[in-house]
Amino acid sequence: MSTTSLVTTGIVSQRYGEQAGQVTNEGLDAAGHAIGTAWAVLKIRKAFNPKSIFKPTTLAKAKAAAEANSAALKAKHKK
Repeated sequence: MSTTSLVTTGIVSQRYGEQAGQVTNEGLDAAGHAIGTAWAVLKIRKAFNPKSIFKPTTLAKAKAAAEANSAALKAKHKK
């Protein structure tokens, strides 16, 4: 994103002047920080409540698969 910001800032500076380029750079920096903050908040929220990122059916399927795998391993060890 920084490369895009630099190119855009350069184009705006060349076309509309140095002050407009500086304002564009600051605006793109602010947008980048806002996106980064939103991403961090999303990750923190998921870390506090990891079950919310899975559907209940996904958890049930995973549990059934683990039980089947466990039963297969137990049967294999009995032989």
